[in-house]
Amino acid sequence: MLFDSIDFKAMESSLNMLNVKQQVITNNLANIDTPHYKTQEVSFRDLLDREYESAKRGGSYQFETAVTQTEDTYFTTDGNNVDADKESLELYSTYLQQSYIIEKMNSTIGNYQYVLTNATFR
Repeated sequence: MLFDSIDFKAMESSLNMLNVKQQVITNNLANIDTPHYKTQEVSFRDLLDREYESAKRGGSYQFETAVTQTEDTYFTTDGNNVDADKESLELYSTYLQQSYIIEKMNSTIGNYQYVLTNATFR
């Protein structure tokens, strides 16, 4: 019931896509001194309407994730385009988003736990 709800599936899918984003950002930061390294970016297509209808019928709720390489910018003379400040800010933003979703999941589970603990079934 709880783990099959549309809300919980959306939160789970969001955590999965944020995990991919975090991995890409840390990979970019790890390659900051690699000559000719091009940053990678993660984009998400929120197919909310279609996915919501699918989830209501018992299907899965997933976001599409695409990792692309940025070719059009140069940040250093060796061809590397990693901007440490930008990547660090994106990493922190991803952390905050993950923290919020985890807190929301914990709150939802806590609500169910409270009801199950304190409800009197007759």
